[in-house]
Amino acid sequence: MAEALPKGAVHYATSRFTQDTLPEKLRKDHSTKAGVWGQLAVHSGRLLFRREDKAEVIVEAGGTAIFAPQEIHSVEALGAVEFEVRFHRQEVSDAT
Repeated sequence: MAEALPKGAVHYATSRFTQDTLPEKLRKDHSTKAGVWGQLAVHSGRLLFRREDKAEVIVEAGGTAIFAPQEIHSVEALGAVEFEVRFHRQEVSDAT
């Protein structure tokens, strides 16, 4: 399990959800594109975060979970929850 975002990761988008707005596609196994890291940030309630072939993690209010590019995962609301998914990419240097 990724414990932290990689050095140089740059935030570029955020999506917010509740138990009522959580899309079905996020409840099923899915992944980000190559080079895209994700960070779940739970604002209230609890969220079950599942990784392919790994233990399930309950992310409590105030907690976060990181997932690596192309890592298969899914989420499940455990009752009322408000959370966001923050997307990051590796910053590319302009070395010439």
